[in-house]
Amino acid sequence: MENAKGLVLYIDGGCSGNDSKDIYRRRMVAVVTDKHGNVLSEQEESGGSNNIAELIAVRDAIQIALAAEASALHVLTDSRNSLAWTFGTRVGKKINDRPRVLALKAEITETRARLVFSMSWVPREENIAGHYIEKRYSL
Repeated sequence: MENAKGLVLYIDGGCSGNDSKDIYRRRMVAVVTDKHGNVLSEQEESGGSNNIAELIAVRDAIQIALAAEASALHVLTDSRNSLAWTFGTRVGKKINDRPRVLALKAEITETRARLVFSMSWVPREENIAGHYIEKRYSL
């Protein structure tokens, strides 16, 4: 979980029923693991989307780092969207549950300022948290 710079964590999110227009028929899962595949956070919620679940996982990874009093955190994700929403200034107007996305983005922006934060993309086959979600939830 740690390297010389701080924590390195993998994140992923998934959503059953992601294609349903009724977001209340959906079920999200957000997972954070260390580099050995140990699950550090696993949350299930109704509603949302894959992208919202990914943001929940980013938020959770930051909270784990802060609770561990880490000075730095590097997050690995297979979601280019979570990278864009974490570091970008624009969130589309036609996404479902836009208020939730904006609230998560604001929380991430505020809390990541408390440590040296970086995030990078990895291919799906290299995302340890993604492997966990695939096995446990078949997503």
